[in-house]
Amino acid sequence: MAAFLIGLDPTFASDQTFIIDHYTDEHGLPQNSVKGIGQDNLGFLWLISEKGPIRYDGNGLFRTFDDLSASLRTDRMMALYQGGPNGELWAQAENDALVLLKDGRAVTSNETFWTVFDKPRLDAEKTLVTTTRLPSPYPEALPEHLFVPDGAGSGFVVSKDSISFPPDNLKSVYRLHFPNKNPWGFVGFQGKLLYLDQLRSCTVFHRDNRITQEEISGDLLSLPATTRFTIYWNTASDQVFIYAAKKLYWLSEDNNGRFHSTLLVSGFDFKTNNITTAHYVPFQGKLFLGSATKGLFVVRKRHFNMLHSGVDYPSNTFYNQTLLPNGLLLTNEGRTFDQKGQPHLSRFLQEKKHQYHQVFGPDGYLWIFQWDTILLVSPRADQLIGIRQNPALAKFSDWDDASNFWIGGDAGKLQKYHADRDTFLTMGSFPAITYIEDGGPQELYIGTKNGLFTFNTLDYTKKEIPEFAGKTIRSIYKESASRHWITTYQHGFFLYENGVVTAFPLDKNGYLATSHCMQEDTRGFLWISTNKGLFKVSKRQLLDYKQDITNVPFYFYYDKQWGLNTNEFNGGCKPCAIKLPNGDFSFPSLDGLVQFSPYTISDYFPSGDVILDQVILDEKTLPIQDTINIPNEFSRLDIKVATPFYGSPYNMEIDYVVTSEGKGKGNWLPLNTANHTLSINELSSGSHEVLIRMRNGMGARDFSYAAFHLYIQPLFHETTWFTLLLCMALGLAVWLFIALRTRFIVNQNRLLLMKVNERTDILESQYEWQQRLSTSITHDIKAPLNYVVRALGAIHDIAKAEGFLPREMEQVYLSTKNIYHYSNNLTKLAKLMPTRGALEFADVPLFQITQQQIDIFESAVESRGNTVHNNIPMSTSVYSNADILAIIIHNLLDNATKFTQNGEIKINVEPKTDTTVLFSITDTGLGFHPEQVDYYNELNQGHLPVRIEEKNIGFGLLLVKDMAHLIGAEMFIQSVLGGGTTISFILRNRA
Repeated sequence: MAAFLIGLDPTFASDQTFIIDHYTDEHGLPQNSVKGIGQDNLGFLWLISEKGPIRYDGNGLFRTFDDLSASLRTDRMMALYQGGPNGELWAQAENDALVLLKDGRAVTSNETFWTVFDKPRLDAEKTLVTTTRLPSPYPEALPEHLFVPDGAGSGFVVSKDSISFPPDNLKSVYRLHFPNKNPWGFVGFQGKLLYLDQLRSCTVFHRDNRITQEEISGDLLSLPATTRFTIYWNTASDQVFIYAAKKLYWLSEDNNGRFHSTLLVSGFDFKTNNITTAHYVPFQGKLFLGSATKGLFVVRKRHFNMLHSGVDYPSNTFYNQTLLPNGLLLTNEGRTFDQKGQPHLSRFLQEKKHQYHQVFGPDGYLWIFQWDTILLVSPRADQLIGIRQNPALAKFSDWDDASNFWIGGDAGKLQKYHADRDTFLTMGSFPAITYIEDGGPQELYIGTKNGLFTFNTLDYTKKEIPEFAGKTIRSIYKESASRHWITTYQHGFFLYENGVVTAFPLDKNGYLATSHCMQEDTRGFLWISTNKGLFKVSKRQLLDYKQDITNVPFYFYYDKQWGLNTNEFNGGCKPCAIKLPNGDFSFPSLDGLVQFSPYTISDYFPSGDVILDQVILDEKTLPIQDTINIPNEFSRLDIKVATPFYGSPYNMEIDYVVTSEGKGKGNWLPLNTANHTLSINELSSGSHEVLIRMRNGMGARDFSYAAFHLYIQPLFHETTWFTLLLCMALGLAVWLFIALRTRFIVNQNRLLLMKVNERTDILESQYEWQQRLSTSITHDIKAPLNYVVRALGAIHDIAKAEGFLPREMEQVYLSTKNIYHYSNNLTKLAKLMPTRGALEFADVPLFQITQQQIDIFESAVESRGNTVHNNIPMSTSVYSNADILAIIIHNLLDNATKFTQNGEIKINVEPKTDTTVLFSITDTGLGFHPEQVDYYNELNQGHLPVRIEEKNIGFGLLLVKDMAHLIGAEMFIQSVLGGGTTISFILRNRA
């Protein structure tokens, strides 16, 4: 984009209140012939040229529609107008083909001019010429009958002596006698016909058959009535302009039918620049001018008043400013400006060194601080009163709440004025001081090149605020005693409130890093000057950010596009920016004082819709549809959106997020601001939504939204038919597996059944053999053995009675007796084992069954020198199987007798729970090894016991443990090697 400031070129405007941007084929226009300008229903600006219709999106973004060439014989556009009941925008080609411009798109149409407009009823022989803009391309031609569109879908026919038009009901035709010599003085305007043959009034033809003469008020009245003028009529925008004395005036009508003229631009030569058409956007104050040979001109009002020093002093770099009692504004180096902005020079100040700071001092004079001296100047700045030394190289001063005067500067000395001595006393030392501001009761804020400090004016102590260490303080704006806004050089701006420091985020380009001055208006906005332009931000949003950092503030940006001579403002002075008596702000810059009213500068934001403009897949343009179908495999997908916006692109904030089915919304990402494009390299298959949000105001939630839909075609393995086939294949595979597995299991069951039957037959044979063996033992072994036991018993008794009982005889008797009882137990156990599931349980007298086993071992116990104690109460009974319990007790007494010598064997019982008792046999014999105890107890817990030698285990206890399991008892062993053994059982005492 090339922007020419008014006055830099004689062909452009000389009025300094306007700025003109100029666009040609070097800036995106397809060619430099612009023959019409208008806006469609969404607010997009359209140009027509000899290369077809062109959509202008603002800020040098031009969109051409090359695909129209395929359906048009020629893309040379000749006319642009509104027509039809809905006021559609139409572009007409050289061969009369029409292109509809709607919704931001250009589409060819089968409509004709006379289907868009109501064709008037004329005699067949009459030739009808149409006009859609003024000035006429052929002003020398005087048509006999001229059709003038009225801007409302109909029109008027102008003849040399009459005006014909249909009334509102279109059922007849009015014809008014009106002789005229210039058909090019007629324009259609808001349903009426105007005849402009003089500068200050016009003739109006109404559809109710009235003719009125209306005066034109406004800016045109400043011109002589005889001033020659040219009519610029744009039927595409239904606007009328008058160009006279190199000034363009916009003609508007109020609700009462009165016409008013507004000056839009002056000093711009329409003839030299070959201007053919004009279009004005009132709410933005922008004027668009089309040239037949020089492209597009965009005229905008300068929003800032730039004050310059004048020809007497060419330097226009400003720093500090001070308002004088006489209304003059004094700046550095002796320049003053009056209330009209006219510069004046004080020669005696102009000759002095650079002046850093100006303030009314303790003596009422104006103190002007230079490097090493202080000038004392009269309050009207018209007389030098005196010169005194600058003891601290001071550049800054401040009055505290006790009316004490403080100064400081590059030397880092903070000095207080002592009135009695008329001198300054050093009260503190700091890094080079860059700003001094009252901080509240008995407190100063001292900004330096290396941090911010507080200084107590009573005890002269200082305290550094650690968050500002290493930062150069540029200015301090005191809003209240507890709230101060701090600007820094290269670190942005901060809020210091009640001892809390808040650092604010920078703007998107980081311009706020070098913040200079800050001013607050009455609407709650802070204005901040920087090295890269001027910013405005809502104070409420900044305070919200302090509470929650997710509330990111929005900064509105002003730069040269708004009328600044330079984007670089100045600072490092006090006061930096000031408020003038009329409420305007004044900021210093490197090219003039920037003055403006903070209440009259508009904040331009996009107000139209966001449309899906282009979808480019791997450099191929796809048609725009409600849902864009995208193949799964692609390299790059570019989605371009568009919106009509003719303000500063810096303030255009458009974000996007891509959402998918079943997934949450991600973070908003900024759109490519250069061309409003987002690029996607990969998306999963399925439906996706591209959400767009666009800022349309200063508020934190001022956004408009749009949504576009994408469908990524699935891969072959993601399709429904593939899923169905896969499910069918899996189902078939599962069915086949189940069928084969079932057949295999049936065969295995058949073989198993055969083996089971075979094994059952063997077991039955073994059982019958065991029964026969048991019977044989009972008959062939047990009976003789019983006889032997009885005979040996008798011999034992006789020998004992005779007093002759050899020990060997007694041992033979006892051993034989044990063999008999052991075989008897085995016989019982052999009978019980095959029928373990059908064991009979009953109440068993525990004392009696225990005593029976003790009696059996009485002789063996005595022979070993042991004593057996049956401590079981006689009434104790347990719910068990008597035979198995007797075998268990027999085996345990046998083990206790064998492994105990001259000791004791105790048999005890004690309650365990309401339904169980703890039965135990304790001896004082040899005891077990620890690994033996662990082995038996781990078996009891269901664990796999540690493997030890089988000979160290013993078959007897294993048999006892199995028998205990048969009667539902739990066995535990406690033993100490050499210290005896206790074997316990938990028995049920009831069913």
